[in-house]
Amino acid sequence: MHVLIAYYSWQGHTAKVAQALAAVLGAEMVRIEPLSESGILVKAAKAMLGLKSAIRPCRVDLAGVDHLVIASPVWAQKVPPYVNEYLFQVTGGAGKPFSVLVEMRASGAGSATRIIRTALEKKGMHFVASASTLENQVENGTFGDRITALAEAIRKG
Repeated sequence: MHVLIAYYSWQGHTAKVAQALAAVLGAEMVRIEPLSESGILVKAAKAMLGLKSAIRPCRVDLAGVDHLVIASPVWAQKVPPYVNEYLFQVTGGAGKPFSVLVEMRASGAGSATRIIRTALEKKGMHFVASASTLENQVENGTFGDRITALAEAIRKG
């Protein structure tokens, strides 16, 4: 099974959990990168408003992909504007499964997962599973059980 993990990571926490999941699944990874960086206040405001910001070209066509995983930090109960843009650009996903992995400081997993889920379901994709990690779990390395459970759910489809 060809799994693609598309992730955005501002401070490295989301990258770390995405890489751990990729290692378990043997997945391909694509980094969602901003075309240009703006200040934290601008990024946070765009996230809160559900806006998009330009990203560097990356793989958005899901041809040949069997399962998509979106890995994102949670900002103010939302996803970053760069993740919104990636979700907007995704093509070729109709009928394909997807899962969500969110990383956060304290809360907001449910609302961030719903944003991602809604965007991809509008493209005809179907939700399989989600997982969340806390920043302190990532920092002290105690998130492995969450990655294992998500990987099992993805394999079962």
